[in-house]
Amino acid sequence: MGSPGNVCAICGANYEPLALFCPRDGAPLGARAPRGPDEFIGVELPGQIRIERLIGMGSMGRVYRGFQGGMARAVAVKILHQELSANATLVARFHREAQIASRLSHPNVVQALLSGQLPEAGGAMYIVMEYLDGISLRSALAAAGGALPLPRALHIVLQLCEAVGEAHAAGIVHRDLKPENVMLLKRGSDADFVKVLDFGIARLPGGNTPAVTQAGAVFGTARYVSPEGAIGSPVGPAADVYAIATILYQTLAGRTPFDGDTTIDVLGRQINDAPPPIRSIERAAYLPDPLASAIMRNLAKRADDRCSDARAFGYSLVDAARASGLAPEKLVARSSLLEKSPQNASFVSNERTRRQSFGSSLSDKIVATADVGAPTGEEDDRAPAPGFFRAGRGPLAFVIGCFAGGAALAALGSYRSQDPAPSGATAGPEVPAPANMRIDGGLRADNLVSGRSGSPSADNLVGGRSGPPPADGEAP
Repeated sequence: MGSPGNVCAICGANYEPLALFCPRDGAPLGARAPRGPDEFIGVELPGQIRIERLIGMGSMGRVYRGFQGGMARAVAVKILHQELSANATLVARFHREAQIASRLSHPNVVQALLSGQLPEAGGAMYIVMEYLDGISLRSALAAAGGALPLPRALHIVLQLCEAVGEAHAAGIVHRDLKPENVMLLKRGSDADFVKVLDFGIARLPGGNTPAVTQAGAVFGTARYVSPEGAIGSPVGPAADVYAIATILYQTLAGRTPFDGDTTIDVLGRQINDAPPPIRSIERAAYLPDPLASAIMRNLAKRADDRCSDARAFGYSLVDAARASGLAPEKLVARSSLLEKSPQNASFVSNERTRRQSFGSSLSDKIVATADVGAPTGEEDDRAPAPGFFRAGRGPLAFVIGCFAGGAALAALGSYRSQDPAPSGATAGPEVPAPANMRIDGGLRADNLVSGRSGSPSADNLVGGRSGPPPADGEAP
């Protein structure tokens, strides 16, 4: 017989005084069922956030779609049921969810933006999170007839291992993993991009958080809770591994390892019964043996017999997929699970720089004339700073030496051409060299030898030219 003071907030049904939630719709029970329009619609929150409409309701609160004007984006606003505001344990869990969601920075974990308490509407507490426009894994399983193809199931579960593995690395245990808390979004070409929700009953590391659980209490959903969790013992990352293995079992076989008419019945089977082999179920009989073994090994009763954390379970699934002839790289692109010891990227030249070979006599001449042909700051104020030559001393000295050597040889030839003709020979008319005569690729020999103003700069040397470009029709 129901109590007039314990009414469902949605259907209006009455329940016994000890009942907390309506078994039909999960709504909290309170003194009266709300009547009239929703008091939260249109409420303005800090950060230019306006609540627009109700999109869901759970056992702890309502979820609304909001709009953040400054950022021009949709957000989700989760508001704790007012009937639960007096329950210190549930309030602490609500705050914990905000803390964990803001602490974990991972693309597969829902992000919390801010939290606070409404000044009106009874001082209800709220969390503003990123808005997820997708469906839950539970809805996806229902739409697919209860089970998913192996590639799609692995694609989803490997992302789940990544997200929960990040939490485990931070010392956080989720403790309530189930298909309802796994959202599937469309991101680019990926129609099953995973987001993990609801860290409300997660266990935080350290002792700086208040105790919000009681010894012997069972947390989680019965069909996914680990054997150690079913008896109320403290749980670690291996309990989340058990839940992930159960989810993968369900996505492939169309059912969880244990079912029952009541929660107590399911918990008893979790503690005492061995899970049926996944390949014994008709829908999963095709499963390759390495993958079947990896799943069943992580449904072991003892936590020590399972993988140590979710990321380790992900590694074992990747190895099992490869052993089964699958290519995990096509299932989870850019996942750290594909390589246990990622190496830093390195870049190696495809071809070594070629070195020119010269005879010993020519090398000696180049070295001997390099200093002679190099312009200095005293000779020409346009010459580059000495530091420039020091920075590239080897290659630049070689270039200067080539030009200086060629200029010296050309000057020597010009000098010899002025000697008197030998006896018996008829000397032709003397033709003076033009003032702008270019020798050896456009460099003026008199500039190189005498060191006068107009000596080539380093930029011209590297480019192979000095002075103004040749006129039309003039050979370079």
